[in-house]
Amino acid sequence: MDQFSSDTAVHSIRELTIIMPFSNNIVNNYQLNSGNTPLLYPVRVICAAGVTTGISFPDQFLGRAISLKISNNDSANAASYDYNLNGQPQNLAASNFSTIDNTVVNYLTIIAGAAGTTLVEAQVLPASRSEIPIEVQV
Repeated sequence: MDQFSSDTAVHSIRELTIIMPFSNNIVNNYQLNSGNTPLLYPVRVICAAGVTTGISFPDQFLGRAISLKISNNDSANAASYDYNLNGQPQNLAASNFSTIDNTVVNYLTIIAGAAGTTLVEAQVLPASRSEIPIEVQV
């Protein structure tokens, strides 16, 4: 009869904990999958009509947005948005919405239509204390 020592049993339990699918595996100090992240908190930002609004999630909300819903409340004019300063704005038709899911968003630029606001709703994952802050220059 083979008997396991207590060290072997502890080592086996550690291995089991590491390979469990919901064991809080963190990639680059944040978790990419919104489906298994229990620490998300909701954020809502209303962008004024006819104004360009920049939202820096690390600076303003101390975290990173991983899911976004952008709603154009202007019934006559289109709005546009750009995320992570990629330089390719996306058009958002009047009275329409767009989602960005399972994507790490640090910075969001909204250009609202002239006659109505644009609503941004986001799920934000708080930054860890060991994470190096991001400095965004526009």
